[in-house]
Amino acid sequence: MPEFRKKLTSREIETGILTWSADYDAQLRAVIPATLVFDVICDGQEFANLSVEWEKRSLFIGEPLSMAAADSEIVLTGSRDKGAQINCQIFAPQEKMVIRKRLSHQEHNGRYLKWFAREDELYTRLFTSRESFVVEIAGKRFKGRIPDFERRKLMIGELLRGFSPGDDLLIHWHHARDESILVIEREDGTGRAQPDGSTPLRALVARLLSRPLGEFNEGEVKGLIVLLEENKKLWERITNFQEENRRLKEQVNMLESLFEQFTSNSFFNSKKEFELWVAEHSSMFEKGMRVIHRNYTVNMPGGRKRRIDLLCQDRKGVLVAIQALFSPDPAQVNEALELIDHLRANIGAFGSELTEGQFKAAGIRGMVIANYEKTDLVEQCLQKQVKLCLVKSGCLIDLLE
Repeated sequence: MPEFRKKLTSREIETGILTWSADYDAQLRAVIPATLVFDVICDGQEFANLSVEWEKRSLFIGEPLSMAAADSEIVLTGSRDKGAQINCQIFAPQEKMVIRKRLSHQEHNGRYLKWFAREDELYTRLFTSRESFVVEIAGKRFKGRIPDFERRKLMIGELLRGFSPGDDLLIHWHHARDESILVIEREDGTGRAQPDGSTPLRALVARLLSRPLGEFNEGEVKGLIVLLEENKKLWERITNFQEENRRLKEQVNMLESLFEQFTSNSFFNSKKEFELWVAEHSSMFEKGMRVIHRNYTVNMPGGRKRRIDLLCQDRKGVLVAIQALFSPDPAQVNEALELIDHLRANIGAFGSELTEGQFKAAGIRGMVIANYEKTDLVEQCLQKQVKLCLVKSGCLIDLLE
């Protein structure tokens, strides 16, 4: 579909008139219908009966342009359904873009932000030419990770837990002296009026009361009294519902707290028991996983020896080194990740050793299976791109990757 793109000038924003040079005539003629007048659809709003002054190379659009930010880009595209109609989109410059989204339970638990296919262009513009940046949440900063546009996901980390599911978040850039900072903050809703079920009725009563009393006859006065009584009853019911809703939320929070305490208590009594259970249920962590070796010894630099708890192969034939960590401490975590890094760096030699020189391994994945979640463990696995599986009980498994 033909389209026309142009960065708006301050003059165009001030006057609401789009102008162009002769070089763009062909592009605009391909977009604008060959009719005397046509309609422009901008952000769902229709601006009817517009016309082009081809001699002056100008098109008056009006409010959409005058409300645009400086250096915004306008995109005009033709409409497939209606010939005498074009679509208009105005994109704010990256530095002034603000994305508003509601945090879901899934995003909160997974410590990431996700978007839909229809928002691809929005997030692509937000992260244009941002190879490295810093994320700021509640005054705390950490190095950001490049978004995964294929999976439409932006990994954030533990600081995302500072928000609650259902919070409205604002995502925008802040420019410091030598770095780009992506700010994620909770939208302040104090200035917005909170409508309730009786809002329309109260508005109706307000309009009636604004009329002079002499304009009401006896029947209308009685009707107004009935409306006021009904409004009072509705308000009392809403107040009761709000109080009941508050009590239910408290009960839900208590149940969630009890559930968290219950699931945090592992039923494994020892590391040996935990490793045995992991080996017998490897397919629960990833479908098609097949165990090749248990406790496979690897020679590390300096003559040190480490063992791979479970050396597996996934359904695509890729090797997977699984380390089972029972009540992991920082030393255990570092050793496991160091071993996985060593295997990745020396995959050729390791594959040859594993198959006695018959085959070569193209790559190896890392997986850490633990019975207890710790903040450092989660962050380190995310940074090292190691899949983390948390076995909180025999039937409750969280996967983070």
